[in-house]
Amino acid sequence: MIRCWVTLGTGGQMELPTAVSWRFCYGTDTPCDSFFLRCLWERGQEKLLSAACRFCAEWEKERVFTGVVDEFAVICGKDGMYLELSGRGMAALLLDNEAMPAEYQRCTRADIVANHVAPYGVEAVGGGQLPAVAGFTVTSGESEWSVVRRYACYYGGVVPRFDRQGRLVLDGHCGGGALRIRDADAVTGWEYREERHGVLSQVAVRRRTTQGTQWVSDPKFAAEGGRARRVITVPNTTGTAAMRYTADYQLRAARRGRVRMKITLAGAFLAWPGELAEVELRDFGANGQYRVAQTQAFCGSEGLATTLVLGETDSMI
Repeated sequence: MIRCWVTLGTGGQMELPTAVSWRFCYGTDTPCDSFFLRCLWERGQEKLLSAACRFCAEWEKERVFTGVVDEFAVICGKDGMYLELSGRGMAALLLDNEAMPAEYQRCTRADIVANHVAPYGVEAVGGGQLPAVAGFTVTSGESEWSVVRRYACYYGGVVPRFDRQGRLVLDGHCGGGALRIRDADAVTGWEYREERHGVLSQVAVRRRTTQGTQWVSDPKFAAEGGRARRVITVPNTTGTAAMRYTADYQLRAARRGRVRMKITLAGAFLAWPGELAEVELRDFGANGQYRVAQTQAFCGSEGLATTLVLGETDSMI
């Protein structure tokens, strides 16, 4: 059974009534995590949630969501009176706030957290391996999330994400144990899709005026007939290692949505974004290991179910 509560901006917490249906969506990038909840409600309490600003949920005593309340409605109709509550994960606080323009001579993880994360009450964990970046610039109109993502992805090769406790995680995904998906797991539907448009076979990174170009290729995609090259120009001060990393990043980012398998199974909260999944279905031509890119767990008239969106293990999830 799911237990949900909200934190009030005026102080204190409020336990929510029994939920009759719900949906929780998780990913590692934009759009950020989200939730929808429908609860039983009583007449005369229409304004109780006006100060609700944070939302938390537990499933079998384990935290499964921490986020921001965006909207609520009390509805009276033929099905009785009920409350509908919706919102997003804690990434919403960084998405909704515009960053102050800045130029860092040398930007570190500590600078990013202190100036672009902590002011919004968000806790950051991990990221000890993220490098110091010379000449890092925050442009006008950029969101705080954009600043964090650009620093972590482009320079550290890590897609920042939020865990179920609402903390910003700045470490990459580890292997861990893989979920095994077999016919006995009550698979109710699946879809396998590949998209070639936007996938790169080669990236060239060149300095603006001085000599030096780094070439990086995706031999697998090239062997499959892929022909798409990008040329990226970087400042003259960019080192050789940084140039190669920039090229590697572009290849991985372009391959992000190349392979997508969507699979729905009976049961709730079966896997989380970033975890590995082993698909072992009978008479299925795309069995193998994937990484979970998105998770949607829901409860409704048809019971409990989880839909997983799976991608390649080494792409930017």
